[in-house]
Formats: sequence, C-alpha cells, structure tokens
Amino acid sequence: MRWPSGTFSYRYAQDMAIVRTNTQWGLLIGFLLLMILAPFFLSEYLLVVITTMCIFIVVCQGLQVLVGYTGQFSMMQSAIMGVGCFTTGILCAKFQIMPYWATLPFAGIAAGLVGTFFGLPSFKVKGFYVALITICAQFLIMWVILHTQPLTGGVTSIMIAPPQIGDLVFGSTEIYWLCFFMAVLATFFVKNLTRTRTGRAFIAIRDNDIAAEVMGISVYRYKLLAFFLGNFLAGIGGWLWAGFYGIACVDTYTMDESIWFLCMIVVGGLGSVLGPILGVVFVQAVREFGVVFGPIIADAVPAISGGAGGITVGGGIAPGLPMLLLGVIVVTFLVLEPRGLSHRWGIIKRAYRLWPYSR
Repeated sequence: MRWPSGTFSYRYAQDMAIVRTNTQWGLLIGFLLLMILAPFFLSEYLLVVITTMCIFIVVCQGLQVLVGYTGQFSMMQSAIMGVGCFTTGILCAKFQIMPYWATLPFAGIAAGLVGTFFGLPSFKVKGFYVALITICAQFLIMWVILHTQPLTGGVTSIMIAPPQIGDLVFGSTEIYWLCFFMAVLATFFVKNLTRTRTGRAFIAIRDNDIAAEVMGISVYRYKLLAFFLGNFLAGIGGWLWAGFYGIACVDTYTMDESIWFLCMIVVGGLGSVLGPILGVVFVQAVREFGVVFGPIIADAVPAISGGAGGITVGGGIAPGLPMLLLGVIVVTFLVLEPRGLSHRWGIIKRAYRLWPYSR
C-alpha cells in the first residue's frame, strides 16, 4: 500500500495499523459523528433507508467472508437472515421465553448452524455446484418456516414488540443507532478477521484449495468455519430486522433478496471489507431510485407503461424498473470494473497520493 509522503513505519504495530495518519483519523471521526447525528437532520424516509442499509451491511459482510474471502458461493443469505429473524420472534414474541436483547446470540448461532449444515457438501463439491446447493437451501428453509405454523406462525407471521431498556422504548432513532453500531462492529470484526491466521487460511482456500491443503490447512474445517461465521452475521442482520420492522414474515426473505445481496458485494468489490459498504449504498440507492422514479418514468413514457395504446404487461415498467436497473448495473460492472467500487476507490486514492510527487 502506498502511504502519503512523510508517513513511515518504525514499529510493526504502525505497519499493521488500519488508520495511520491524522487526516485519516479526522475523516473517520467526522464520518462517525455525522452518522450518529444523522437522525436529527434527516427525514423519516431517509432514516429508514439508511437503517436498512446498515442492516444489509451486516448481512453482506457475512456474505463477503463466505464468497469474497473463501470463494464459497452462497445464494441463501436471505433465508439465513430469515432464520435469525424467526429465531428472535419465536424466543421473544411467540413463546416469550426471553427479552429481545437476550435473543441476539441465539439468532446468530441458529443461523450459523443452519448455514453450516448446508455447507457440509462443500468438501466434495465446489463453485457452481455449491451455488446450486445453496439455491436449494434457500427454498427449503423458506418451505420449512412456512409449513411449521405452530412454531413460526406460517403465513400469519410473528409480530415483535419494539425493543426497550427499562422504560425506554426504542423508536426509529434508537434503532438506527443500534443498527449503525452493529454495522460498524461487523465491519471491524471482518477487517480484523482477514488479518488473522484464520483469514489468511480463508484467502488461501479461495486462491487454490489444493495448494492450501498441501501447506497443512484443514480445508474442510475452514470452509465450515467460513459458512458458520458468514451466516452468523446474517443471523445478526435478521435480529436487527426483527427489532426494526417488528415482524418475522416469510415474504421478506425471498430468492430475489439473496440475489440482491450477492449483487451488492459484486458491485462493491469481492475480497474487500469496504466492498459491502459501497455495494449496499450503491445498490440500495438504485433500488430506491427505481421505486421513487419508476411511476414518474412510466407516466412520462406511456408507450412502455401500457398507456396510449402501449402493451400492458404486469402493470407496466414501474414494478420491474429496479430489477431492470440492477441487471444493467451488474453487467456494466462485470465488463468495465469487475473488481468493484472498492478497487476504483483505491485507484482514486493512489492517484491523489501520487500527485504531485507524494514520494
């Protein structure tokens, strides 16, 4: 990594530090303060959008561990998130066994164990075949949740009361702070995980699992560990979703959402901690753009919306505009910037540091 002029490493701790310069510290602290104060100057709509982004960052950081760092394709992240949400709903609302806060480890562990179970075949198959297994897992998990009505509520869902501490009931502002804190914590965890022996083993398996095994790495054990950790974070995302939206519903955790999650880390950049953050923000912004401007575009162009003699197909272009934009964006990134937004951001930073003559 190229550091700005005048920045040197005199100790190993300095060389391994994530934040090095005063400018970086200032920007980081300023960003955190801005995000903490966001509820005081943002509208309710934008606050909901950003809170949802924070939840998705937690989920996508888990998917990044599995896909970006270990090379195990997963198409079941939405269903695993649903496991965490329904575990929370069952424990704190359905049977009222424990308060919302105490369900946090159970939501993560349940999601991690379910994900690990479907990761068992990864020792025998890889690549496209792992993706097929996780696609089957997506539908199987949702089928089980839907048909165990005495436990999960089935189609009727589970209503979850807002979290509270004493007399303080968490509203939209407090839930936002909780989700933002968990997003920062998940990012910090994944960043440090990649710098450990376990993280280096993940990367070795991703690059060449045969060479990793020759070097003494237990490929199967680390693959299962990656499945557990990646899906554990998805379960935490489900726990946050339950607290924010107050409902555990099977209609939320569809195959479409799993595809969205995968697109987020592809657009953001595989193998980068910054990738899920940039990918979630970018893709969610596109989704919101489609939702807000879809009807406007449909009204402005009657021929494609079914009006003025046009052909009506499923209500016109408005419902399908987010998916249309998603397809165009993913194809564009795969062709023009396959390494994602994080790689492009790294190029911009290096160009800034090299101008003029930073070395």
